[in-house]
Order: sequence, then structure tokens, then C-alpha cells
Amino acid sequence: MINFEEELKKFHPSMEIEGVEAAVNNHDMTDMTDIFMAMMREKADAAMQARVEGQAQAQAQMNQIMYNTLPS
Repeated sequence: MINFEEELKKFHPSMEIEGVEAAVNNHDMTDMTDIFMAMMREKADAAMQARVEGQAQAQAQMNQIMYNTLPS
């Protein structure tokens, strides 16, 4: 039968495992939340850019109407 207490006394963690653990804990990893937030930021930026461009076009049209410079 296995004596778990003695086996635990003999246990020494692998250096590879400790190295991986340190690398994972010290690395800023991207997760799904980060990806989702980046996608939402890109979508919001694109919407804001479209709105700004739309406002500029509307202003140009208003200027044309006000100054009677619309093409005939």
C-alpha cells in the first residue's frame, strides 16, 4: 500500500513546472474580455468617425443651400 505521507516528503517540484508557473504569472496575457473590449472600442471609434463625417457632409450641404451654390 502507498504511504502518502512518505511520498509527499520525497516530492520535489519539477524545475520546468516552476519556470512555466513564473512565466505565466509574470506575463500579461490577453483573454476573451480583452479581445471583446478591443472590438467594442474599434466599433465605437468607427461609429464616431462616421458621425463626424456625416456632420461634415451635412454642414457642407447646408453651406451650399445657404449660399445658393447647389449645382443646377
